[in-house]
Amino acid sequence: MKTTTLCVFCISLFVLRAEAQYMQPVENAIQLSDKFDAQEGLLTLYGDNRDFCPYYLFITFTDYSNLTGMSGIRSATLPWGNHAIMSFSLSDKTKGYNYRYSYSMYRGDPKSKINIDFPYTLPTAKGATARMARTTENREGYQLSFEVMSDTVYACRGGMMCNDDLRDHTAKGNKNFDGRHSMSQITLYHGDGSFGEYVFKGKSLVYPGQRVKMGQAIGIIETMLDSYFINFSVYFLDKNKVDDRKVGNKHTHFRPFFQTANAGKLRLEREQEYVCELTDEMLMQDMSKKEQKKFLKEKSEKR
Repeated sequence: MKTTTLCVFCISLFVLRAEAQYMQPVENAIQLSDKFDAQEGLLTLYGDNRDFCPYYLFITFTDYSNLTGMSGIRSATLPWGNHAIMSFSLSDKTKGYNYRYSYSMYRGDPKSKINIDFPYTLPTAKGATARMARTTENREGYQLSFEVMSDTVYACRGGMMCNDDLRDHTAKGNKNFDGRHSMSQITLYHGDGSFGEYVFKGKSLVYPGQRVKMGQAIGIIETMLDSYFINFSVYFLDKNKVDDRKVGNKHTHFRPFFQTANAGKLRLEREQEYVCELTDEMLMQDMSKKEQKKFLKEKSEKR
């Protein structure tokens, strides 16, 4: 696990303030900064989450002076955008302050309620066939490899596309989330807090920050040995791992269920062929009641 250290020193509150800030890597999903209100004697720490999914942040204060309550380890879950994380007041407003800390960030929200029974659709067009070529289990978890008949990748579940050019401090993201291979990668953040990861040879049709619907075309595949392959996996930030400082792999993978036209809802088996099913009920699973009502109304008006 990697950490990043940031040092800030204030020589004088009202005459001169000198800062020595550690240059944080530009690929870090979260950039930390601070703002000092001299009139109030208040120091506020900010976290700018530049990705389109939440991150869990650990901050360890290792050295400080003249700041009330700055001690030990603090944690916070940050959504997209720049947010005030915590504030500290001066113990003595006539004196300067200094502090030092380290931090770690993990993609996801450990408090999410993951729905492991959610039925996904296959990563191909409705009515098309996909063959489960193989399942791979390694230190990261489960990965499903599909052989499909067309050159298009379709979303198995709706979600928000993450920025995989960024990185965090986990085994999965420490070299940028797409830095573990030379293939194209798309990661979608689902409504229950899980992530769907698509890896394939080809190019993306969607962009970070775009909301994607189940069954939407998201990528174009190049042939490999005259076939089209897609690797798909589902994972989440595991609350049982985030507090363990000795464990670098903070995410847990699991084998999802798929809804198929020829075999119903099941966990797919190797070397079997399945037909993609995509119904209105499946499309509405992650919708709010308001969104469902709008969807059904628009569906009815088109008839």
